[in-house]
Parts: sequence; structure tokens; C-alpha cells
Amino acid sequence: MRKLLNLGIALSLSATVCAQTISIEGYVFETNNRGYINGATIKVEGNEAGALRGSTETNAEGFFSLEVPVDTFGYRIAASENLFFSKNVIIQAKEVKAGKKIFTKIELERRPGYIFDVTLAENNKAGLDVVDAIEGARVEIYNQTTKEEVLALLEHPSPNFNFTFERGNHYTLMIRKKGFLNKRIEAFVNIDGCIMCFEGVNNITEVMTKGNEMGTFLGNVELDPIAINTTFELKNIYYDYDESYIREDASKELDKVVQVLKDNPAITVELGSHTDSRGKDAYNRKLSDARAAAAVAYLVQNGIGQNRLVSKGYGESVLINQCRNGIDCSEEDHQRNRRTELKILGIEKEDPLDKKTLKQIIEEDKLLEEIYQSPEIRIKEGEELPEELKKQLKGGN
Repeated sequence: MRKLLNLGIALSLSATVCAQTISIEGYVFETNNRGYINGATIKVEGNEAGALRGSTETNAEGFFSLEVPVDTFGYRIAASENLFFSKNVIIQAKEVKAGKKIFTKIELERRPGYIFDVTLAENNKAGLDVVDAIEGARVEIYNQTTKEEVLALLEHPSPNFNFTFERGNHYTLMIRKKGFLNKRIEAFVNIDGCIMCFEGVNNITEVMTKGNEMGTFLGNVELDPIAINTTFELKNIYYDYDESYIREDASKELDKVVQVLKDNPAITVELGSHTDSRGKDAYNRKLSDARAAAAVAYLVQNGIGQNRLVSKGYGESVLINQCRNGIDCSEEDHQRNRRTELKILGIEKEDPLDKKTLKQIIEEDKLLEEIYQSPEIRIKEGEELPEELKKQLKGGN
């Protein structure tokens, strides 16, 4: 009889406990029905004293559900997510009844900023109708303004990803995939009058809304396959007629080559220089040798190890148009032949950057830049040189 009585008391207490909670569930979605919001934080507070009654996050479908103690004063449900303005929903006291389920929908407005929606694919040099999408890439984004890593996708299973850039920030993106050159992209958002500017990517389609405060940028980011003897023409690296010095417009393009080689320390390359057909063959070969050497010297002066570079002059032996000896051509057509090309000669089995995050790469780059700009380097007794500086002094970059 006593056991039955105890069981009855236990069941009664259990029913009392259950009766003192209430279920709250609902969905969080973006304004104008633009989709449910994953990972939004939900906090339920007492509507009188503001005491926290429970918290959770929305799932991939924007859904949340939680049990909270009964509060006879009602509740305040706070929904927040970094890219959206927070919003509170009030549950009035009259709606609170023990054991009841309350359902709500919460609509969040996106903060001013720009969505970068990316598709990764192989570089379509051949002009094919269809190219292979790239899956399994490592995608990282670093905010140069706030000095923090804001996205890290390792072996991302899809060729698509998106990220929202906030106004007034400079971002660096790096995309890495085995068998392809590492790709760096710089994004400037509402800086120096630039609503959204990219360096290192073409084929951007923009859709702007709300007075250019918000928008979506669709980008096709192409990665270059990496293989021995792969050749890349360096755009806009031209030389004046009969000269080998690096023009100002060429130096800007060579700066991009410097960055590519820093981002891809596993490769050694040839810089091949070509002349137009005017002048004697032997002289053109000598001139092209001087031009290639000048380009290599520029790269070395800007931090690329000499042991990773080879210069070669081809003279007029590899023309890319019809402007051969005796053919009348415009200056523009002749200048197209006065070009520099980069050819991959060697590839290390392991990329030295593989074990480094984008944050570490950027911090080391800045350290080296400070060292190069400093008139002298002071190392205290007993201290060793920074590891990256040792590599530079050995010509390892």
C-alpha cells in the first residue's frame, strides 16, 4: 500500500513539474521571404524582470523549439544573428498557460552589406561550353580591417559558397585546392568611394538594392591547373621599342606576379621574354634576354627567391600574330609580341603553405614587409632570426 502511495505521489509531482513549463517554437526568416536563417540565437527572457528562461539556436530550416518555466508576466523572445538586425517578440501574460505550446514567426532585416555568391570552376582557357566545377576546396576569408578570420571552410564539398561583406571593411580571400594554383582575392567594401571592388577575380555580376546599401555579387572564380610546362601570358607587361627597362605599367603587373609566387611557394618558374620581328634576329635574342633578366631582377627585389626563377629570351622566334619580317603591321600589333610569359618548371611535392591558415600567412607577409622596409634589423643577443626571414635570406621564397 505504501509503495502504491509513493508511486502516486511521484506521478503527481511529475505532472506538477510538467504543468509548470511551456513550449515555445517557431521559425526565423529573412525579410521579403528571402529564406530561413540558420544559426540564429534565440533567448527567452521573463517579460517583467528580464531573467533568462532559456536559449537555443535555429537549425538549417530556421526552426527552433525549447521548453521554459512558466512566467506569469509573459516572455520576451530575442532573435539575433551577426548579419541581421536583432528583433524582440513579446508574449503577453494572458497567452501563458502551463503546458501550452506557443508558436511564433520572427522576421529579421539584413544589415547593410553585400553578399558574395561564388562558383568555383577550372579556368576555361580553351573556351569550352562546359568546364568542371571544383569541389573540396579550402576557402578562407580574413578581415584585414578587424584583423580576424571570418570564414574557414576545409574541403568544402560544394563548388558554391557565399559570404556577406560588411561595409567599411577590407577582406582577403584565399582558395586552395590540390592540383591548382592558390588563388587570392582582395575585396574592398565602401572604402575610398568604392562600393564593392575586387582584385584577382573577373566575371562579377552585381544586383544592388536599397540605394546601393545592400546587394548581391555573383562571381565565377576560376582556378588555374598546375602542371609542368603550363604557360601563362602576363598581361600588360610590355616594353618600349628597343628597350629592356621595366615600365611603370609593367611594374604594376609584376607586383601581381610577386603575390602569386608568394601564394604558391611550391613552384619554380621561367620568365620568358619575346620581342617583335623588327631588327636582326641575333639582336632581338639579346634584347629579350635582357628583358627577361630585368623582370626576374624585379621579382627578386620584391622578395622572391632567386633559386625559384629562371629568365630566358626567345627573341622573335615565337610570335603570336602575323607580324613577321617584311609584314607591315601597326605599332599595337608589334607590341603584342613584345610580351613576357611565365612557365612552370618545377613543383614541390608539398606546398609549404598547406599547414598554415590564411591568418598566419597574412601575418607573416606583414612581418616580412616591415623587415624589408626597415633600414636595419636589430636582433638581441641570444635571439634567433624569425623563421620566415631565414628562408628569405636563403632565397627560399
